[in-house]
Amino acid sequence: MYFIYTIFSLLFIWLSVAGVSVMSQKYIEDIAIARSVGLLLVVLVLFFVEHFVGLGKLNWLLPFTVLGGAWLLWKKQRRAGAALFWRAELVFVLAFLYGFFWRYSYPGISPSSEKITDLFFIGNYYTGETLPPLDNWNPPHLFDYYYAFQHYAAALLGRVFNLEIGVCFNISFALLAALPLTLAWSISKRFVASTGLRILLVCTLAFGGTGLSPILHLAYQSPKAPASQSEQAKKRYHSELESRARGNIIGGVRLIGGGLDNSRENDRNVIKPVADVLLPVTDRGDKQRMVLPAENFGYQFFLGDYHPSSGGFFLLVLALALIVSAEYGKQARVSQVLLAGLVPVMMITNTWTFPLLVLLIGGWLAFRFFYKKSIDWLALIGGGLAGTFLIYPFLIGFTANSLPTPIRFVNGDLHTPISRFLAMHWPMLLLVVFALFEKKYRRLSLTFAVTWFALLLISEFIYIDDPTGSQYQRTNSTMKWWGWIHTGVIVMLGALCLGSSVKWVRWATAAVFLCVNVVAFDLFRYWVYSGRFYQGKLAGHHWFTQTATNRMMFEFLKEAPQGIILERVIKNAYSNTSIYGVFNHKPVLLGWPSHLLTWHGSVPRVWVLKDEIDKFYKAELDDPLEWLASHNVEYVVFSPSDDNKKFDAINAAIKSTFVWHEFEHSRKRHTGIWVKVQ
Repeated sequence: MYFIYTIFSLLFIWLSVAGVSVMSQKYIEDIAIARSVGLLLVVLVLFFVEHFVGLGKLNWLLPFTVLGGAWLLWKKQRRAGAALFWRAELVFVLAFLYGFFWRYSYPGISPSSEKITDLFFIGNYYTGETLPPLDNWNPPHLFDYYYAFQHYAAALLGRVFNLEIGVCFNISFALLAALPLTLAWSISKRFVASTGLRILLVCTLAFGGTGLSPILHLAYQSPKAPASQSEQAKKRYHSELESRARGNIIGGVRLIGGGLDNSRENDRNVIKPVADVLLPVTDRGDKQRMVLPAENFGYQFFLGDYHPSSGGFFLLVLALALIVSAEYGKQARVSQVLLAGLVPVMMITNTWTFPLLVLLIGGWLAFRFFYKKSIDWLALIGGGLAGTFLIYPFLIGFTANSLPTPIRFVNGDLHTPISRFLAMHWPMLLLVVFALFEKKYRRLSLTFAVTWFALLLISEFIYIDDPTGSQYQRTNSTMKWWGWIHTGVIVMLGALCLGSSVKWVRWATAAVFLCVNVVAFDLFRYWVYSGRFYQGKLAGHHWFTQTATNRMMFEFLKEAPQGIILERVIKNAYSNTSIYGVFNHKPVLLGWPSHLLTWHGSVPRVWVLKDEIDKFYKAELDDPLEWLASHNVEYVVFSPSDDNKKFDAINAAIKSTFVWHEFEHSRKRHTGIWVKVQ
């Protein structure tokens, strides 16, 4: 039954999205651009409206969106261009299924990365209250300090289709990831005649290989098959294969200064003669190696986080598609209006890449000016002002509460070692060189070759000084910037070079793509040998609720009225703290303190509150009942991870106002929830 429900949910979502595509195509000729712009405008307008009046539950819209989409598709079928539309829809569905395949295989939303954080962002918007909403990790404060536009979009999807929040997370991931792939296919169709080469480009984007991907295969040997055929030996061998595949996938984007890089000298699988040449040890004396990751678009499928990076990649590829449309399409003015409108949207989606988008568009405009091609300044200014107007209500709080993050120059100690820089970026550098020899689209290829190379140099000489320090000073800058630049180079220069009129440029580009796509072997091997223990459990919490007690507590809190939940702060971050509240989109008294520190800077009150929560669960607070009342706590969770010896003391102190609900059928420990008497 759950499988049937999932199929129908996906069908209804597709009908609604296809309906938006049909409506948007009345004004935008390219179907992929029409789909992306239509969805973006729907979300952006509602985001604007809900800053004035919260729309609450929107599931009443479901029949209108589904039936409306079906009716529009029926009308489209009877018109000219229907075959072209359906081919474009097939590309979109295949792109969606690739992302959904990864989330279906690994649907767990656990504290191992930023998944819980992203779920918390989505949950803030789930109630449909007037924006900005309550901060579910730090009530009674408001959630107006983070660029979470794409999380609002996910919550909107969940509210319309009445999805459980974890299901909403996983489907939204696949939907957002599909849009750049369809846009990349659309861009490639402008330049590349060969279907096979277009598929190669899109696969290169989706798989996420980097210059390090083939190098790691040369520098590290694969585990050898065991001599013994025993089950234990086979399991150990399969575990080693999974570990090697995982190491190659992660190392391809995170090798520089990361675990694989730092442990190379002691790794028994390293082929030292090769590694010493391709990945020489970067000796920094007593200093820590700089941690310089580069999470590109394709890596997001493996990682599975619904983080702002995904929205940044979407807006990047949409911007490239609009630039191509402005250059070669019939609706140059419309394309330039929409292109300028993306700039403010990037500010609220992924602020880190906002300056890069400005520089990218600025580079394109500079070359149009250089080649004496007209620039529609009225369209650009109008689009920018319209986008700014729609995000203005959000900016009021966001700009007041955002942290100061000045731009710094990279000094000698912070620079990327040249060997690591070349190992990571050699495919991009080669594509820049190849683009210089393109003749058919010479002006555009020169424009993007110079622009992308300039952005790569900029990323090596400046960085954003955020609260992280030590060996992590440049981590966030390179993580956001390098992956964004890599994605843009693959899409734009890849399309221009694969469609080049110069034969050697086409085949040299194809050879580069085939080299980096060795990561596809790692992805396949990881999927085959890793434990897909929760496959198909799209709610995302089965890793926790497979225990009957936890499941019943989740179900209880899901149906309970809104109210602040108290949970013990297990660790400062990446722990099960707030797990009961996050999956039920209810506020917890305190979430992950370290993340609040990252987002707010100095937060002394948060640490005081953490100490008070610790004392509560140790039964050391002087007046716990008054303390709970002062924070408007409605639910107090007591789980097996809490000190069972303190249960009686806590219960005696608060039972006059809080009623205990036991969920654990055991005489050895107590597990349950205290509920405030209304």
